[in-house]
Order: sequence, then C-alpha cells, then structure tokens
Amino acid sequence: KTRRLWAYVRDDRNAGSALAPAVWFAYSPDRKGIHPQTHLACFSGVLQADAYAGFNELYRNGGITEAA
Repeated sequence: KTRRLWAYVRDDRNAGSALAPAVWFAYSPDRKGIHPQTHLACFSGVLQADAYAGFNELYRNGGITEAA
C-alpha cells in the first residue's frame, strides 16, 4: 500500500534575509488528491509541485497558481 509524507515549504524571504523559511510535513495513509486539497484549503499563491494529477483540483478556483 502506498502511503504519503507530504512536504510543504514556504519561503517569503528577501535576498540576504536571516529569517528561516517554514517547513511542514503531513502524513496520509494514501496519496489521494483530497489530502493536498485539505492541507492547502486556506492557501492562496503560487504552488510549485510535480505533475501528480491529484494537484489539478487545487488550480481550478484560481486562488492557487501553478508554477511553470
């Protein structure tokens, strides 16, 4: 059975900043697309992710833009 450890990183630092970026890990018992949808429900911005089809729903409402 495939399980998933999702990793999310946010880095809003300006160049040369000493502030640390934020990293968050979330476990799920499977790799269904509902998990990133739930994790990122309040997020808006640019998302850099792989081509996993489970991310497609995130881009539909316009709040999250897929990084090219």
